[in-house]
Amino acid sequence: MAGRPGAGPLWALGGAALGVCLAGVAGQLVEPSTAPPKPKPPPLTKETVVFWDMRLWHVVGIFSLFVLSIIITLCCVFNCRVPRTRKEIEARYLQRKAAKMYTDKLETVPPLNELTEIPGEDKKKKKKKDSVDTVAIKVEEDEKNEAKKKKGEK
Repeated sequence: MAGRPGAGPLWALGGAALGVCLAGVAGQLVEPSTAPPKPKPPPLTKETVVFWDMRLWHVVGIFSLFVLSIIITLCCVFNCRVPRTRKEIEARYLQRKAAKMYTDKLETVPPLNELTEIPGEDKKKKKKKDSVDTVAIKVEEDEKNEAKKKKGEK
């Protein structure tokens, strides 16, 4: 220090900074304690009581049953069964295609009242030639024909 003028305060400043740093580092050092180490928690096993005096396997079982029931309910509601074979997949495809064609055909069919009323036809019910006559109808027709013949003779 004798060789340089003004070096004394610089050394003093450096020494003070070094002292502050060492004090900070010394404060971070952990001093060993004489207290016994904290005991480790017991390992988690299936017989560990979780809550409400229920063991861990009780809780896992109840939760898995709940989730399974939700999945089954959703599958039943939305009918989401996965087909297992190629034949089932093709059969479902053909079934959907046939159903779509059927609904498309139904949209082209006119309403029933348009089918039953034919323009220019008498309002009297005409006998269909395709219908099969019963014995009672034939007897009534024969009686009418005989009555007309008798009126014609008089």
